[in-house]
Amino acid sequence: MKTILVTGFEPFPGTPINPTALLVDRLPRRLPAQRNVRFVFHRLPTTWSARLDTTAVLRRDLQPDAIVHLGVDGTRRNINVETRAVNRQTRIRPDAKGEHARHAPIDPAGPLARSSSLPVRALRDAAARSGAAVGLSRNAGDYLCNATLWDSIASGIPSVFIHVPSIQRGPYDRHMPFLKIEEAVLQILREVARRI
Repeated sequence: MKTILVTGFEPFPGTPINPTALLVDRLPRRLPAQRNVRFVFHRLPTTWSARLDTTAVLRRDLQPDAIVHLGVDGTRRNINVETRAVNRQTRIRPDAKGEHARHAPIDPAGPLARSSSLPVRALRDAAARSGAAVGLSRNAGDYLCNATLWDSIASGIPSVFIHVPSIQRGPYDRHMPFLKIEEAVLQILREVARRI
């Protein structure tokens, strides 16, 4: 039995509704267990300390065969499959507890970037089959999304980060409808299950 860890984030300053928290609550009902693959869904606190207190513990205890992290970026209109994590983090934006990252590089002795270790083009293509607008991105930001991907790639577990747009808030809002985001993420997860 293979295990795929799927994470979303709780709300954080500036984002009172995080669609990825809703996704990890809803997806277990939409994605039943498969013969050789189980999905484990978990909401991550949107805090710098959760990198060690929560995410690292999940990796250690579950020892998953793959990790798909989900996060929101309200500046984007499309779904983005992140191709890499960079060795930087903001010291300006506080987390959900009001705390800041301690230093600008994630790892002062580390490389400039780490590449996502799941097949990003295949995942992009799978998501696009849902009809959603999907692209590849080389910029996972400098907040917890990027740092979480950085840590998971470093663990040696095949990992990727998917950025989704904010939830559509009305009929005239140009953001992607939530159900379309959900369908695209389902296609990504099925593709990961097929490939591990």
